[in-house]
This record gives sequence, structure tokens and C-alpha cells, in this order.
Amino acid sequence: MANSKVSFSPKDFQLAIAPETSVGTAIQAAGNGTFKYINIDSIEMPSLNPLQVLDVRHGTGRTLKAVDMYLSNKLTVKEISFSGIADDTILPLLLQNITQETATPYDIEGDYTPVEIKVGETFSDNTGTFTILIESPQTGKQMLFGGCILTSLTINADIGEESGRVKFSGTFKTGMIPDLSPTDLAPSTGTAHFNSNYFMTDYGKDGESGAVTVIAGIPDPILKSFSFTLENDAQFMGFDSSGNFQVIARALPEVTSTLDASIKYDDETARLVEDFAIQSTGTVVNTLTALTASARNIGISMPTTIMTDVSFSEEEAMFLSVSTKAVAGTSGSLVTISEE
Repeated sequence: MANSKVSFSPKDFQLAIAPETSVGTAIQAAGNGTFKYINIDSIEMPSLNPLQVLDVRHGTGRTLKAVDMYLSNKLTVKEISFSGIADDTILPLLLQNITQETATPYDIEGDYTPVEIKVGETFSDNTGTFTILIESPQTGKQMLFGGCILTSLTINADIGEESGRVKFSGTFKTGMIPDLSPTDLAPSTGTAHFNSNYFMTDYGKDGESGAVTVIAGIPDPILKSFSFTLENDAQFMGFDSSGNFQVIARALPEVTSTLDASIKYDDETARLVEDFAIQSTGTVVNTLTALTASARNIGISMPTTIMTDVSFSEEEAMFLSVSTKAVAGTSGSLVTISEE
């Protein structure tokens, strides 16, 4: 029947993740016991990326015919993007998956060689694949994506927004055909996400109760905001008769780590303009270490980075927007993220 009176709020939708014990075998249990819910800002439609060939074929009439079309959802990569509030339940799972490290501190070594993943392999931790569940309030219209890995994660905060509460965003990818109308999954009831948050104020003043803040080699600048991004992309290879990819290869062509920060322009930071202009092989350090007294904190260490941009940012006073990218040294880590 047309003109249905049923409506749903965007806030009725939820996003949940669950680690898979067998790569590519989607978790089929609804509810909080298996899936953990992300405190999302809003729901985003996954990129299903079906293959559509709509070329006009040879024949009578200069028009596309129904018989000309070729449509398929096989051997295509699906993407599920999200943004929301970081908490100490979900963030560790994401860090473990994107770094392939099982415990804090999560390191990407300078000689990082990722573990490759094959459909059917068994994992007992969070370094393999996840099932992603997009819960619709309409029964029978959930979206279930198996064989997902996190390929991008951004951790960001702005002291002028929500008292510096830390947020995150990211993208999962999968080469498995999703189930877009699972019959055995019903919508959950109530709010199941977590609310143990992190705050930018935990970084405090340099040297105060263990806090350390260094941006582009400048110790203890006035920091307004930061955005840290780790990209560990993947290529999907092989195939089965159903049209699913069979092998996931990480860090192709590379794993990257960047930090963008907004710091006050003053007598201590003004030199960054010149430093950026004349840098050749010189490198700078980025370090964000939270107060030791903080119950929950995130630490970011990028020991060797190059500046990729320095520009003015007009705020209540003049600030500098500083962008850096981590580079590998002869030893040590490209980046280290600690979480408590």
C-alpha cells in the first residue's frame, strides 16, 4: 500500500560491531551480549558499490535497452563509515584491529609487515575481521556485513566543542556479499552504547602530573584542537563461486599516520613558518601524553615526522594549523598509540 503512515527518526538506527572467530562468517546473534554498539553521531548509508555496466550495445535505436544492462554485487568492496564519541570499550577494539596489536601500547613499527588474512581462518582476538550490524527499526531490514576490517581511524578533539570530548571516525571495508534483510535479526531495545569518554583536557600542561604535549617539536604550545589519522588500507584478492573475495592484504601500498593540530601563534611557535619552508631531511616530534591521574586517556607518539603544511588559522587570536606525517626511522616505531 502506498502512502504509509509509518515514519522513523534517524536516531532509531544503531551501529554495532562484533569480532568474528572465523574470518568471513558473519555473527548471527542480535543483542548486547554479542554486538557492541558505537555511540554514533548519525547513521551513514554504507557504500554498497554494486557493479553496473550501462553501456549501449549494438542494435536498433540509439537508446539503452534493458537487455544491455549488466548488474552484479559480486567481487565488489563495500565500505561502512561512521563517526561518533570515543569510549574505552569501542576504541581499544578499533585500535587492535587497525594495528593488528592485541594490547596497548599499539605500535606500527618502522619495519611493519602486516599479517594477511584469509577467509575461514580462526581468530580469538580483535585483529582479524568484524561483523558490522546496521540496525533498522524496521524488522527484517537490518544490514549485516561479514568479513570487515578497519582501514581508517581518526581520533580528534577541539577544546571549544563539548569541553574537548574526544571523538572518532573511521571506515570498515569488506569483500563479502552482505545480507541486507536477515530474517533472524530483530531490532534491539533501548540504548546499548557506552559512555566512558576521553577528554582533551587530560593532556593538561606539559610536565603536570605526567602530561606531555609536543606539536611539531614545540613543547607545551597552546593547543586548540588536534586530529590524528591512521590509515591501514587493504586489497581484497581471490574469489569463490559466490562472488566473495578470499584474501585480505593490509598496508597496500603503505600504512600512513598523520596529525593535524591548531596551536596559538606566539613567540615560541612563530618559527614553525620558517621551519616548514626550509625543511629538507629535518624531522619534528609529536607527542600527546595524558595526565597519569586520568582514569581514561589516550597517548599518541609520532617520534619522527615531517611537516606537510603550516598556515594561519584565524581564531579568537591568531593560530597556526600545522600538519605532519610520520616517517620511519632506522629503528623504532612509526607511531605508537597507548590507551588506558
